[in-house]
Amino acid sequence: MQTGGVLLRIRRALGRIYVERDFFRPYEILLALPGFHLVEEFRTSSWKRALFLLSRTVQLLQYALWADRFYQALVDPSSPPGKALHYGNTFGVLTMMLARMLVVRWYLPHVRQLIEYLRRQRGRIEPVPDTHRLSYRRIVYIAITFQLFGLADRLVAGFSRTYRQELYEVPANLAELQWPMVVAVHVLSFDFASRWAAAYNVSLTGMNSIMMGLYDELTSIAQEYGRLLAKEKNGQADIWTSFECNTARAVRRHETFLWQLGQLKPFLQTTFLVMFYSAALFLAIGTFIISANGTTTYSVILSGFLFALLLECYWCCQLVDRLNEVNTQIGILLYSLDWPVELQYTKATASRYRQARSSLLIMMSKTQQSLGIRCGGMFEMSSEAFTSLVKLTYTMLMFLRDTQKPN
Repeated sequence: MQTGGVLLRIRRALGRIYVERDFFRPYEILLALPGFHLVEEFRTSSWKRALFLLSRTVQLLQYALWADRFYQALVDPSSPPGKALHYGNTFGVLTMMLARMLVVRWYLPHVRQLIEYLRRQRGRIEPVPDTHRLSYRRIVYIAITFQLFGLADRLVAGFSRTYRQELYEVPANLAELQWPMVVAVHVLSFDFASRWAAAYNVSLTGMNSIMMGLYDELTSIAQEYGRLLAKEKNGQADIWTSFECNTARAVRRHETFLWQLGQLKPFLQTTFLVMFYSAALFLAIGTFIISANGTTTYSVILSGFLFALLLECYWCCQLVDRLNEVNTQIGILLYSLDWPVELQYTKATASRYRQARSSLLIMMSKTQQSLGIRCGGMFEMSSEAFTSLVKLTYTMLMFLRDTQKPN
């Protein structure tokens, strides 16, 4: 009976994971796991605050440990060059993850503002559309998948002696402190992969939640524009009154959306800048390491991470493309709206006619240009930007190979 009860509870818990409740709950949980940020709701519990501070301390000590390993590999003349490159690549990846977390921390007020805005908008929609549920499940799938990568790395470390030795290797300057430091290094290295997978997951899941939330909200706005000519349900209001109320509501919602997006653009531009060029750099270096060392346990793990970087850039570019497509569709929808036919022009309605035309023309003009989501203010994120990323990666890889050719 006890076993059956436990299985039933697990089954219910798994079922609740996929029930759409809050787009940003996975993001807030992941913010706390690596000791990065604890939302107000979690701060009421003393043990959660203590665990959060402990996680933050462990995260920083792990980062310092890999910085020391990289430094020792550089200054030790007996250390092979491949080892220094391996440690440098790992330290660089950790630095990239830390930089992306700091970007989130820097722009967290703007991010929180957008989160509260999207939560309010979603709270007004009953019942929840199937598109919202699908977006939520994608966010959960991606978040869980990247955390499972960290657990898979633990299994690899358990079965691979070479990888385990690299992970738990104690730098020479720390080994002089004898067994207490050796034990400390082993403890810090135990959950290294899962903890830093959560750190990377913070930015990844956050961007997914934000971009999918923006997409769903803009889709809802497009649907609201499609109902401009719908009459009131009670049938008492005339067509002009219904149209003016629907237009005012849709335009106000659309302008609020554009304002919120404008407030978030500095965060998006900085995040995409770090993501884009760090991906190009580590894809080139990682591919170079794999081609030089052949098939090893580390190469397999590294190739999985490189694939994740490439997939993230592709997915973000696709999300921006989808947002711009919906924005364009709104303009097409407004242009093809039969309001001049439904709303006849007469002397009595002349001023209302001009006001309606003015409001729609303003919103149509705004949809004729892209939403302006750029990478560091240099170029717009799109499928073409992803193609440029692949070309840049190939150029950097060829440069690295040319440096190894004998003169």
